[in-house]
Amino acid sequence: MEAVPEQDFFIPAKPPQAGGYPGFRPAAWVEDGMRCERDVAVEMRDGTVVYVDVYRPEGVADVPVLLAYGPYGKHNGFPPILAAGADIEPPLPEGTRFEAPVASYWVGHGYAVVYADPRGTWWSEGDATYLSPQEAEDGHDLVEWAGTQPWSNGKVGMSGVSYLAMTQYTVAATRPPHLAAINPSEGISDVYRESMFQGGILETQFSGHLTGELTGYGRGRIEDVLSGLLAHPLLDEYWDSRAFQLEKIEVPAFFVCSMGNHGTHTRGTLEAYRRAGSVQKWLDVHGRKEWRYYYTPRNVERQRTFFDHFLKGTDNDLSSWPPVRVEYRDRAETGPVRAETAWPPAGLHHRIYHLDALTGRLLPATPSQAATTGYDPAKSPTEPYRHAGDQKSVFDLTFDETTDLAGPVSLTLWAESPGAADMDVFVTLDKIDTDGNRVCYPLVAYLDDGPLAYGWMRASRRELDPDLSTPERPVQAHRRDLPLPENGPVRLDIEIWPITAHFQPGESLRLTIAGADIYRWPAEHLVNGHDFLNNTAEHIFHTGTGHDAVLRLPVVTATSPSGSAPQQTGS
Repeated sequence: MEAVPEQDFFIPAKPPQAGGYPGFRPAAWVEDGMRCERDVAVEMRDGTVVYVDVYRPEGVADVPVLLAYGPYGKHNGFPPILAAGADIEPPLPEGTRFEAPVASYWVGHGYAVVYADPRGTWWSEGDATYLSPQEAEDGHDLVEWAGTQPWSNGKVGMSGVSYLAMTQYTVAATRPPHLAAINPSEGISDVYRESMFQGGILETQFSGHLTGELTGYGRGRIEDVLSGLLAHPLLDEYWDSRAFQLEKIEVPAFFVCSMGNHGTHTRGTLEAYRRAGSVQKWLDVHGRKEWRYYYTPRNVERQRTFFDHFLKGTDNDLSSWPPVRVEYRDRAETGPVRAETAWPPAGLHHRIYHLDALTGRLLPATPSQAATTGYDPAKSPTEPYRHAGDQKSVFDLTFDETTDLAGPVSLTLWAESPGAADMDVFVTLDKIDTDGNRVCYPLVAYLDDGPLAYGWMRASRRELDPDLSTPERPVQAHRRDLPLPENGPVRLDIEIWPITAHFQPGESLRLTIAGADIYRWPAEHLVNGHDFLNNTAEHIFHTGTGHDAVLRLPVVTATSPSGSAPQQTGS
């Protein structure tokens, strides 16, 4: 196993008490038929001890186990600022762990639940690393410990949201013999491209919270993530060592993906589903807030249907599930839901629309007249935080028939920034209703005014990875920087994260291009923000003959015949 490079990438951890840790208090008690065991020591293969909390039915043996594995603290609930807008109904029981299964529910249905503090976090021994080979190895050992306890039936599942989904990717790839199924909800699958360097642009707001308030508590040393990423701005062996081995996952898997998590988890969850080597796998694509969806009672029942089948051997209606279930977003938390045979849906074709700088429209054919449009990013507001303001270029497409979109989107631009060596380009897609108003969608787990989709591109990172890229899904290589040429435009192929959308006749899609975040939320929120930009001159975009700029949209013209009747989704 390759270790995290030493250099300057370890620093003393913050004291556990600074993160609300109640102290090391081993204890066992019984409450409403549930046996609770706190701070149970589990020895890893190298002798390091990590601590877990165990909840299981009192006096019952041979129960399956659910493992929740993440660094936020097995003692921690939802931070108030996050819970306030999450709209979780009904309210979660007191003591619900952050982004993890509710112990009382699962124990009441004959399961044991194990919450683990990874190596080096809180009271667990050792040095803490994040999404590393060491963390995966320890997760493997935890699965094997849980699967061999005298009260266990030998079947272990993993469940949880966000980081607790990503640890499922890493642990499942090590193939622990007692791991029987996983249920990852909303997880990043490419830390470099999806989280730390979006389009090659350093992300500063979400990652700042992740490495600041939410993690980094322990008794030893903690991985200095910020120093690591600043020392490795290009994709290199540092990032390669952390690449998810998704093809090695072989256990049954039930993936859940929120289109309302654009900019954080959407691309990663869909990629994990696509690449996972599991023969038996399912995907639920929705447009809701991720925590609300994870904890909604009927969705918890779907989780239990899945785990009952693989951890208890129950013959239930899992066999009737379609491989993929997709909500085509209309308004916030509404839209037709259809059964599909694959992701992207089998009836998908990419329809090409051409940008026209003269009219600000997206056209079905290349404009005959060449034109330019642009803005001056130097005039974008920088207080209270950097965002595009009115410095942007906008292109609209109005649909004349009912249109469903589902899949990856790409944008080809011909761009220049005279006198500059680089430029940062930000892209959003929005839905505009028949009255000309922007339609807002859930964003991350607790906000209500997000767009349909995001894309980013640092022009010096325009080189594509030929093995990963297609015209509909360009993927940047990030192996070197290529300065802008001194004269004339350069081609930028921008990946816009996958979307689902349902348009009625007369509604419009709006493409916005800018030199900074088009939508930006105050610094206290767990959303994307980019504060260090490479913009020093005006941005100019060419359209029309000679420099055909195009948007490729994933139009779905057919759905699976089985279970494809639209239905309005509810909470």
